[in-house]
Amino acid sequence: MRRVILAFTLLLTLSACASRQALFTVLPNPDGSAGAVTVDDGQNSLTLDKPYAASEIVKGSAQTVAMDDAQVQQIFGSALAAQPISPARFRLYFKSDTDVMTPDSEGLYKSVFDDIKRRPVYEVEVVGHTDTTGELKYNQTLSLTRAVFIREKLIHDGLDPKSISVAGRGPLDPRVKTADNVPEQLNRRVEITVR
Repeated sequence: MRRVILAFTLLLTLSACASRQALFTVLPNPDGSAGAVTVDDGQNSLTLDKPYAASEIVKGSAQTVAMDDAQVQQIFGSALAAQPISPARFRLYFKSDTDVMTPDSEGLYKSVFDDIKRRPVYEVEVVGHTDTTGELKYNQTLSLTRAVFIREKLIHDGLDPKSISVAGRGPLDPRVKTADNVPEQLNRRVEITVR
């Protein structure tokens, strides 16, 4: 899931040393862009639409404040560190009528494994698919065989078997729609969702 904007609201209790009631900060997306958020105090409205644009509510009034990455880390560091890692999706492709990955997918497998291992807790869903060549029952079995192959490879490399589920969809969810008995490389795949 792509993050368009991440705005944090920090509600602080009023004390003798602080009059800030709320703080809003726009964080940059991984590509450096930012979405926008509007802060409205009932009388004034401020649009924050650049990375690190910030506004605070002080004594009921919204005002802009200067913010940079170091300040964001100081104020929101604990919250940012506690965020779960976003789900990731991968596709590994297979040679026709086999559970053998294509050379490109063999190389991509390490990225899949590395993504899973960087998560303190993970859930992995592995779903096999086929193209439309052959009989439906055979393709159903082949798609499950492909998914089980990837699951076993992940377990062999050190992942927890209880955290990996598998399913086979045969030709039922093609990536590229084709007529029956049409070989299509993009449909011979395993889709992996990591949460």
